[in-house]
Amino acid sequence: MGQLQPPRTLETVRSFLRPVSVDDAQAIFDSYASSPVATRFMNFPRQQIPAEAVQFAMRCARCWEDRTAFPWAVVSKAGGDFMGIVELRLDPPKADFGYVFAERFWGHGLGTEAARAVVDWACAQPEIYRVWATCHPQNTRSARVLEKLGLALEARLENWEARPQLGEAAGPSLVFAKVLSR
Repeated sequence: MGQLQPPRTLETVRSFLRPVSVDDAQAIFDSYASSPVATRFMNFPRQQIPAEAVQFAMRCARCWEDRTAFPWAVVSKAGGDFMGIVELRLDPPKADFGYVFAERFWGHGLGTEAARAVVDWACAQPEIYRVWATCHPQNTRSARVLEKLGLALEARLENWEARPQLGEAAGPSLVFAKVLSR
């Protein structure tokens, strides 16, 4: 990964992005991680108890330390509500990302806005030539977010990712990418 590392904080019109901390664990659990709807298409199991959110938040903190991934908590400027998470993984010449938001923040462009800050930062790095993400073929909302971010649908990958809530040990994914020419 070299020395490439994103800023610890990013700002959008309506939100602040900052590293996930252990203090976010309850908000993670309450806002999306325990929700059957918010986790339906995710590649991780829905959390059953708050201790699982604590473990996840600790993993997020470790990721920033060991630079294996960069998970940001997305917090509303208007009230400080925890809205979700955007995570970036850097592996020059490529970078991939994912996101998950609490249902109550869906449909307002907040996920697109937060992910755009991360995608724009990644695209501005001379070492990065490709920024990509996946989503389940039935997750039309996420596909639309990726399109709004300027990523193009490249392919449908069969047996790509587990989707525990859908009972898929190796289910299909759509891959979207923004390919940069330098």
